[in-house]
This record gives sequence, C-alpha cells and structure tokens, in this order.
Amino acid sequence: MSSINAKAQAKPTAAGQAPSPHADKLAELAAWNVKALSMGGPARIARQHALGKLTVRERVDALFDAGSFEEYGRLTSHYAMDAPTLEELTPADGVVMGFGLIEGRAAAVVGEDFTVKGGSHGVVNARKKLHAVQMARRERVPLIWLLDGAGARGQELMNDGLPDVTHFLEIARLSGTAPQVGVVLGPCAGDAALVAAACEFVIMRKGTGMLAAGGPPVVKAATGIDVTKEELGGSQLHCEVSGVADNEAETDEEALALARRFLSYLPHNAWAYPPRAAPCEPEPADLDAIVPAELRRPYDMRKLVRALVDRDSFFEIKPAYARMMLTGFARLDGHPIGIIANQPMVYAGAITAAAADKARHFVELCSAYHVPLLFLQDVPGVMTGPQAEREGTLRAGLALVHSLAWADVPKVTVVVRKAFGFGACAMGGWGGEQSLVVAWPTADFASLPVQGGVAAAFKSEIEAAADPVAYQRELEARFAVGTGPLNAAARFTVHDVIAPRDTRRRVLHAFALARSRRTAAPEPVPRYGVTP
Repeated sequence: MSSINAKAQAKPTAAGQAPSPHADKLAELAAWNVKALSMGGPARIARQHALGKLTVRERVDALFDAGSFEEYGRLTSHYAMDAPTLEELTPADGVVMGFGLIEGRAAAVVGEDFTVKGGSHGVVNARKKLHAVQMARRERVPLIWLLDGAGARGQELMNDGLPDVTHFLEIARLSGTAPQVGVVLGPCAGDAALVAAACEFVIMRKGTGMLAAGGPPVVKAATGIDVTKEELGGSQLHCEVSGVADNEAETDEEALALARRFLSYLPHNAWAYPPRAAPCEPEPADLDAIVPAELRRPYDMRKLVRALVDRDSFFEIKPAYARMMLTGFARLDGHPIGIIANQPMVYAGAITAAAADKARHFVELCSAYHVPLLFLQDVPGVMTGPQAEREGTLRAGLALVHSLAWADVPKVTVVVRKAFGFGACAMGGWGGEQSLVVAWPTADFASLPVQGGVAAAFKSEIEAAADPVAYQRELEARFAVGTGPLNAAARFTVHDVIAPRDTRRRVLHAFALARSRRTAAPEPVPRYGVTP
C-alpha cells in the first residue's frame, strides 16, 4: 500500500473503547477519501499503466521521501452550482497538491491526473494550483509541477469572460524565490504547456510528453494541418530545436529522478546557500594534453569539465540544444558550481543566438540561487553572417552580458584556447568582477582574429604593396606575437598563466576565497527572477 493510500484508512476503534458519537460523519469522510484516492477508476488507471505511465499518486510517491507527503485539497471536486454527492465527486478535481520532503528538504507539488477529465484545467483545481504557488512563495519552498493535462476545461471556462492571468503572475513572482521544476509526462496543451514553459527547469518524457499552445485537434481546426503530438510539440522538438524544454527522460521514474537531482544543486530558496555534498576527486585525465597541437582541431570540452569537477557530479542542462555551448551544474570539493563552456566540437564554439540565450538563462538561474559560475573559454567570437543576423545574435549576445552585469555571484574564467572579440566578453571576459581569470599556455587573445583583423585594418596598405600576399603575412606575424597569453599576463588582463594540470587547484582556491563573503544569510537577487 502506498504511503498516500495508507493515510486514508480510518483508525480502528480500540478494544473496549466507546464508539464515537460522530461515527456516521467519520464513515462519510472515509468514503470521500476512498473516492478521492480512486482517481479515474480501475479502467482509466489500467490505461495509464498500459501507456507505460505512472498514476499521479504513484508519481508523488516516487518524487518525495517515503511517507513525507501531506495532501491539500484531496476532497475537491469539479465546479457545480449544487454541492456534489459522493457519486458525483470528481476525485481531487484532477489535480493532486501538497507538500513533502526531497532529501529531507520541504517542497511542494502540483500533479495533474490524466485519469480524471484528462487532467484538464478547471475552476476548482485552478484554485488549488494557485494556492500551491502562493504557499510555495510564502513558505519559500521549491515547487514541482507534474504535468499531464489536456488544457482548459471548456465546459467550465469557455464563457468565463476575460482570462485570469493571476496564476501566471504568481509563477513569475515565485521565480528566483524558490526553484520551480516542470516535469512534462503527458500531452500538455494550453495552460499546462504555458506553466511548463515558465519553469526554471523543464523535463520532458520521450514518447509521451508534449507541449503545445493547442493540441492536434485545435491545430487541425485552426489551420487545416494534420499533425501528430510528437511532430507538434514532442520532446525531441523542444529539447533540441526550440529550447523550451531542458532535459529529456525515457521514463516517468527517470524524469522524477532528474527533478530530484536538479534540486540537489540548489538551496531550497533564495535565502540560503547551495548545500555541500561529500567531496571527491575528479575523473583522471591528462589536462596538459587535452587541447590538440593543431589550432583548428576540435576536442570535446566535456572531457575537460569532467577532469576538473568532482567525479560524476557534472549535470548538464540542455545537452541537446545549442550544442556549441555547454551549461550545467557540478561540484568542486562538494560545493555546487555552475559551468558555462564553449564546445569546440560544434561551430568551433562560436556563440549563436540560441547559445547566448541558453547561457543567459543559466546565468540568471545561478545568480538567483547563489551558485558560483565557472567559465571555460574557447570562443572564436559571436557567429556572424546573414543567418546570424536574422536570428538576432547581437541582441542575444548582449542579453547574456546584461545578465552577467547583474549576476552577483563569484565568477572564475579559464581561457583554454581562443578568446576573440565580443564572444570572449560574453564568456566572462576581463572586467566582469571575476574572482580569478587565468589562461592556459594554449590561449590566443584578440579583439579580432589576426588574419581577419589585419586584412580589415591594413586593407589599403596591403593593396598598395609590391607583393600584397607577402606584406599581409608579414603584418600577421608581427601582430601574432602579441596575441599569446604571456603578453596578456604582462598587461594584467589575466591574473596568471597556468599549466592546465594546475587548473582545479587554482579554481578551488578562488571559490574558497570567495566564500569569505558569506557573512550572513543571502537575500534574493533584486530583479525579476529567472526569465523564461
């Protein structure tokens, strides 16, 4: 018997104890509890299981520490003019809401029940959802949304006048106060899809999860286009193409485990610092040999990350989206940090509009919850060209720098190889109040790459030379001398040039020193939370 079902059972009368004078009322309450816990009934529960999905109450049990869940609003039913009878009761009105513990820390949950009216959004369950968000904000606890709902309940909301946006405003106000996780486990359209998109971390289950403003029938009616749920808004589309979702899961259990792991790197609210775990050594690797001798040859930045951080602690966020940029949490000596790194395997690590937006959101997330940031630079610059301009790369790149300007967390930058132009600025370049900026001997600095910079700056002189090609090569050689890391150190635009094998030690020292500023409990970042 699950912990939830066990709580619904009435306690037996002790031997010799007089029956309660309210036995009939207690019996009625027990019957209502049984009906509420029955969800949509055996047939609909069997259908949920046949789809490889857990029921909402099984999901809640898997999410929280055993026996810790306390439900609010279990006896709710659908909106009606008359008081509902037991037979008419809509169990929990299609949404389970309450509080429990995750690794001993309090958290709230809103779980849509697809077995009851398709988990649709109605008047009463909307009140429950709103109450959950408001309580999470007041009590300063994380909120996890288990989303498996079919959108608005037309028979209750179709003639409701101007739509009420209060719950979306409350979700926005909770952002940056306590973490919000959206776990998309079924086909979510309308309100459920919007709630997911507003969360600070979004998990989608492969094959069953869908996010769309309107489902396939709505699309067919509005546009005449036939489309499947997966084509319209499946996990591959949103995790790889749109970026609306962050990480993909194969099963309900994996999705819930991802939610728990995500929260393990963050404080339970913005009035606390991230929790420390047991420290451990990184994966063994020869850092001195990670960067190839050939300047244009790529390498996998993930290998470098794993060689720096505590073993098995790297938790990548949005691994399939904007793959030229890596973002994720890890631990150093047990302390959580955020990592933003260029990936030379994709577009040589150049920053596209999507990559900048991915990094911007992650900077805001870390800033809101006091997670220090480590930047690993190997960036040839911001992507240029007609497509980049159509995508608004300039504005996206500046939005990333804007978020850095407001990120009041310790920041450390390691220049691994390329550090060119505005791309280097967006990746935690010099002047951003860094605790430490170091370069490897392989680093190459310039506001412009030497070849393109010389061709642009000395165009007239090159064209007038007796041998333009030879003269351009001469200029390139002259300026290349100043692009190395030792010149940067001489000019104190980096704090030091270090051997790659010393990187973890130097980064550990910088972050340990930065923790000296933790003289009192932190306060929330005085801005607007983590924007979607």
